[in-house]
Amino acid sequence: MAANSFNMAPATGRLLIADDDESIRTLLVRYFTAAGYTVQACPDGASTVGALATGQYDVVVTDVLMPGANGLDVLRAAKAADPFTEVIFLTGAPDLTTTMKALREGGAFDYIVKPFPNVEVLRAVVEHAAERRTLRQENERLTQEISRSRHTDTLTGTLTRTAFFLLSEREFARAARHHDALALIMFDLDQFQRINDQFGSAAGDAVLTRFALICREQLRAEDVLARYWADKFICLLPAADVRSAEAVADRVRTRTGAVPIPTGETAVPVRVSAGVASRQDADRSLDTLIRRAERAVRLAKGQGGDRVHTEG
Repeated sequence: MAANSFNMAPATGRLLIADDDESIRTLLVRYFTAAGYTVQACPDGASTVGALATGQYDVVVTDVLMPGANGLDVLRAAKAADPFTEVIFLTGAPDLTTTMKALREGGAFDYIVKPFPNVEVLRAVVEHAAERRTLRQENERLTQEISRSRHTDTLTGTLTRTAFFLLSEREFARAARHHDALALIMFDLDQFQRINDQFGSAAGDAVLTRFALICREQLRAEDVLARYWADKFICLLPAADVRSAEAVADRVRTRTGAVPIPTGETAVPVRVSAGVASRQDADRSLDTLIRRAERAVRLAKGQGGDRVHTEG
């Protein structure tokens, strides 16, 4: 079972080897260390389970039958510690019941029957397992990124309309159930189209990004901020009465108009109007609250803008 050669392309990764046969452990530690892996070895199942509780490994190579804990126990411990860890079974037993159960139900990557004719057979399986781990991690990262993109406005970093409704409808139902205060602010940047026309779309994007930052600076962690539409933003304030919401809206309005927003070689003056509405016991849906805030912001803009108007 000796290796043909230790001259191989370097690899990287964290490898845990578990086998109660000392000669096998020694061989595999030497071989995979020479291959570039960081290797730890355990002589029995109990110490392997303990190592998995405290360390991080990309691939675990474990004998099926060991003192203290069998290969299936090791597999479960590995997946509990890190669901991306790949597990390869070594088995010399003619009965493959445990091994096949691990493959079908436990998520083991593969198995090798001992004695294997050449350790490089195991090396190929380990490399494939490490590649699958990397692929699974990347797929998970991309899935989470796609999920975030669905719920986050890519320009401003605020929530999207869809995410806003998912969160806010639950909060509205909770507030209605307990008769709690709940307020909503609709912000509408004044003459935003003129900013785009006069200074360009890049300036418009800078204004939107800066305004979102101003909003976040004035809001609490529990408040829900979203880009509602183009140059409109919406904010739900749980456990806030109408006066508190008016104060927040006016702070945002004042801060927005205080300093022109830099856009390249120039600075753009920005003003914003806000409409405030608070939940009433007669309200049957979040949409009712939004419509009142929309009417309020239209009245604010109709009165010249750069002001806060409250309805109900």
